[in-house]
Amino acid sequence: MYNNTFMRHPAKLLVASFLATILIGTLLLALPIARLKPISWFDLFFTATSTTTVCGLYSVPIEQFTTVGHVILFFLMQIGGLGLITMTLFFISLFAHLGLSTQMIAGKLLEVERMSDVKKILFLTFILSLLIEVVGACCIFLTLREKYDTLPAIGLSIFHSVSAFCNAGISLFPNGMIGYSNNAFFLIVTSILILCGSLGFVPWFEMMKYTGLIKAYGKKTLSLHSRIVLIFSTVIIAFGTILFWVLESNNTLVQQSYFLSFVNAFFNATSIRSAGFLSVPFTDLHMATIFIIMIFSFIGSSSGSTGSGIKTTTFAMLLFTAKSLVKGRNQVEVMGRTIPRYLIYRATATIFIAFSLILITTFFLLISEPNWSFLDIMLESVSAFANLGISAGITTFVSTFGKILLMITMLAGRLGTLTLALAVVGTDEKKKDYTYPEGKVLLS
Repeated sequence: MYNNTFMRHPAKLLVASFLATILIGTLLLALPIARLKPISWFDLFFTATSTTTVCGLYSVPIEQFTTVGHVILFFLMQIGGLGLITMTLFFISLFAHLGLSTQMIAGKLLEVERMSDVKKILFLTFILSLLIEVVGACCIFLTLREKYDTLPAIGLSIFHSVSAFCNAGISLFPNGMIGYSNNAFFLIVTSILILCGSLGFVPWFEMMKYTGLIKAYGKKTLSLHSRIVLIFSTVIIAFGTILFWVLESNNTLVQQSYFLSFVNAFFNATSIRSAGFLSVPFTDLHMATIFIIMIFSFIGSSSGSTGSGIKTTTFAMLLFTAKSLVKGRNQVEVMGRTIPRYLIYRATATIFIAFSLILITTFFLLISEPNWSFLDIMLESVSAFANLGISAGITTFVSTFGKILLMITMLAGRLGTLTLALAVVGTDEKKKDYTYPEGKVLLS
């Protein structure tokens, strides 16, 4: 009964794993050894939720936690980025054979159709993540060793590397990334870590098969999903870099050389999709830049990645659907392939639910937090949904009701709005063997 329930509704398993991680994280953060001063249970719960969903909005300063507390946040961030179920299934696969039902659950969670690829992707997810994070930490250490003693530098390097790869944007540096805005090497390394985590593991798996790093049978080609992810990620980051540089070159980047200003623009364009690091002061940003941040973070990273948002593939489906309608086609065609209707419906529903959630959260926050401007509230709502962590500084002052709204939005953004809706509402498993007559409605 237990296996059948989760096999039919893997979304429920995903939600349950996140809630269990948050609760355990809250209990661990409540330990006296994890805190420098008393912190309310609700703020601890908010902190655990924000960290597990790799959001980075905090109601209490992260400096109020001890080194032990930072270690707890580190593991919550790592679990939230990779997913508790993914990590659990990987360790199970090391010592036991994955049964058919378990493989089917893993396949649905990883959005993989071929069961033969499930174990390979689980293995790649864990090993590749570990490898990238270790290499990233080593590169970051080269910079931090000049400023910190050896042990603190090692700890900060590991924390920052995992935070960047998991697109968490959580920093232990006093001024965040602003203190390293003149260090091109540090910014590029962090950008690469963010990008590696935001692509998703299926494209990485297929690229490694394509290049021969992983043994593969048959024709070595990239799937439509991977091609869309790679193309759209490149276009979005390139477009974002140009926009950020144009808007901020005479503002927050005015004191830097052309090379450094471009590196900062690239770093911030990569980060605002889901990570949330900023190498420039947020309060000095142009209003148009803040607007761009909200749009890019709403789109977010790719499916099956450590990032959030509606995902690049969902956004791509919206554009491809609009293109097909303009051309008068009855089907959505992309790169010589026809997109199934259920994927179009799913993409449309995802965008609608996500946008509705942000509007509802913004509406109620405007009521419960009347002392803040519309822009501040809107940014807080988008940042919570996109798990971005960028804020105008209002998180600490938000009411209990407002924080509950933000936590729900964080969880929905990390799990996916449609996934959360299916987990709560469920699906209609009864198949209909009939259809109703068509009815037309005027749309314009």
